Amino acid sequence: MRHLALTLLTAVFFISAPASAQDVPADAPPDTTEGPRPRYLAAIETELEALSIPHSCEAVSEIRAHCAFPYRGRSTEREFDVHLVYSDDTDTIYFYVARLATALPDASTTPALLRRLMELNWSLLVAKLEWNAADGEVRLSMIQNTDSNFDRRAFRGLVRRIGSLADRYARELDRLSSAD
Repeated sequence: MRHLALTLLTAVFFISAPASAQDVPADAPPDTTEGPRPRYLAAIETELEALSIPHSCEAVSEIRAHCAFPYRGRSTEREFDVHLVYSDDTDTIYFYVARLATALPDASTTPALLRRLMELNWSLLVAKLEWNAADGEVRLSMIQNTDSNFDRRAFRGLVRRIGSLADRYARELDRLSSAD
């Protein structure tokens, strides 16, 4: 009896599958809906909206997305460019503040600035300061892992924290990079 029920269920499945495919007329216009998006992109946009942060997000591919938003520092009044790069491949959201400071490789102030970046990295728990020797860009960055889920509370905390840390260290890093 069980074998008969399983056989009938399988037959119904295979008979109904082609019928549903035939429901779309051959001359129907192509489907223009947006293609597959990275898994947590909608959640990222929802959380940024919940925080009342004006932002722009775009799916770069089926597995990668990029979001950007401005953050105005309270103490510096400087507007920081905050970026989020989300990847389903690495299961991470990479937060960074672009051009927090500049330290050109051949500048006389660069060794002192790099030394201070290392001191700060030693004391920072989640954030880190990065230096690109090619163009001298100093970034403040953070990572959120999304391998098991999208932690909304952690995301909100990182969004709030990256801007405040940029504001905290911007003046000191600017002073070090321009001192002679």
